[in-house]
Amino acid sequence: MRRVGLMHVGLDHTPPSLKPLEARLRELGWVDGRNVQLIWRNLRDEDAAKAQAKAFVRDHVDLIVAFEDQSVRQAKAATARSRTPVVFLHPVDPVQAGYVQSLAHPGGNVTGVFGLRDLVAKQLELYKAVVPGLHRVLALVDPLDPSTAKLLSQTQAAAAELGLDLVVRKASTPDDVTRVFRSLRPGEAQAVFVVSPKILFNFSQFLIGAAEGGAHLPLELNRKEWVQKGALFSYGPDFELIGREGARYVDSILRGAKPSDLPVEEEPRVQFTINLTTARRLGIHVPESTVLLADRVYR
Repeated sequence: MRRVGLMHVGLDHTPPSLKPLEARLRELGWVDGRNVQLIWRNLRDEDAAKAQAKAFVRDHVDLIVAFEDQSVRQAKAATARSRTPVVFLHPVDPVQAGYVQSLAHPGGNVTGVFGLRDLVAKQLELYKAVVPGLHRVLALVDPLDPSTAKLLSQTQAAAAELGLDLVVRKASTPDDVTRVFRSLRPGEAQAVFVVSPKILFNFSQFLIGAAEGGAHLPLELNRKEWVQKGALFSYGPDFELIGREGARYVDSILRGAKPSDLPVEEEPRVQFTINLTTARRLGIHVPESTVLLADRVYR
């Protein structure tokens, strides 16, 4: 019986890559409870991820699957001495974050699959197409997220190119987000753009409710599952495909391959999803030409 630890930060959701990963593993011959034990842990925050990664190492699991940057960071740190293999799924940028040396040559005990990088410019471009007359965007940044500096720089550059005014505010907790929304003057922002991934993963459902219900502002996120739950639109990776591709890495490592010999895969396919019910509640008329561009529309 092989033992695989799976870890993710974000108690109000499960990653959309999880079930496709499990399904593809079954197709590859790994059946949970028969020849593999899949130990799933959904965690509150990065401190919990740190403790869980260490626990997996102490328990001598054969492999750790980490589903986002907070989990990947802590899995990499916890396995620095044990060299327990780590497969990551959809971090922001595994090279820039230092998880691997390069995509072609990971160079350590960590490898995996992630989505297309540098989507910020396209996300803001679509924001202008989805919300006609958009000029002022509230940009939420978490100063505790290591991804923030790079992503904020990209956001500022893209906004300048598109003629958007950014209202940058810091937030690391739900209380911070509530304070930011309450501090906005009338008309100061027309929409919300979340720059830091850590905010999304730690309390995505709270953000969706607070943006629309509290601030009466549209919100862009990067998963169609969050659009189903009320975000206005999403433009981001196909997380289901990433899960299925990630299963190949788990299979290969369980059969003896070394992570350093498995090049990192960048999954290039993206999805554009719109929730027209949310648009109507917010009084936004999404142009039909934009609706026709969407891969999925929730009405």
